[in-house]
Amino acid sequence: MNLEILKSNVGDNYFCLIADDEGRAALIDPIDGEQAVNRVRRQNLELVYVINTHFHPDHVGGNPTVLQAFPEAVVVAGEGDAEAINAQFVPGGGRGVDEVLSQGDVVKVGELELKVLETPGHTPGHISLVHGHHLFSGDTIFVGGAGNCRFGGDAGVLFRTFRDVLRDLPPDTVFYPGHDYAIRNAEFLLSLEPEHPEAQSVLEEAKRARQAGRLMKTTLGRERAYNAFMRYDDEALREVLASEHGERLEEERQRSQSEEEAVFRCLRSLRNEW
Repeated sequence: MNLEILKSNVGDNYFCLIADDEGRAALIDPIDGEQAVNRVRRQNLELVYVINTHFHPDHVGGNPTVLQAFPEAVVVAGEGDAEAINAQFVPGGGRGVDEVLSQGDVVKVGELELKVLETPGHTPGHISLVHGHHLFSGDTIFVGGAGNCRFGGDAGVLFRTFRDVLRDLPPDTVFYPGHDYAIRNAEFLLSLEPEHPEAQSVLEEAKRARQAGRLMKTTLGRERAYNAFMRYDDEALREVLASEHGERLEEERQRSQSEEEAVFRCLRSLRNEW
């Protein structure tokens, strides 16, 4: 797989361009339509798919520019978010989603096969895509963090995505999030656990990556060692929340089906205000 991680010039997003060895390509969340078109043309690629992980405008807003340049490309998105994507474009005469995707579907980009994972929580129909040990995760998981649930999301649903989907993926899976929140996320984690060595290491690494203008690369295995949202069953972390944010944790217990979900919800609530 040929992969480019591209920094948007119209926001703080990152988006992906992937291609097989024959030049057949897909864009994942190409918010910066102009840059996306220029990249595809510069490499003389055949754009087969535009893949949207979810409906938020900062991920689908570049679709019209891309489709004007490459009208033969097929737009795909999760079934649960397709209607919300269509509502942004179809009433004005634009194109919406051509094909909806569900758990286990495979998007074939020439010789490349991307397996669809339903990863709801940030939005109802958020999807992620897996190719080998590469995970295109949209806004589900970030370096040191998890997607917010304030714009059509649900923290309990996101918790189940972390518990039932992300935890089952191999530890050497490299993931590519839609934003770079690594520094702020590491600072949040250190506010809870000031002496956590891996969080401190990630903070320094994230600062170097930001200075170099690139997205910090990490794996799910590494995230499981420090990312609080992946440590919802860590007793030491639960004790910190109970001691420092006991009232908030108790509120989240009333909304949760388990203590692990309450910890996750409490973390998401605290991060919202950080």
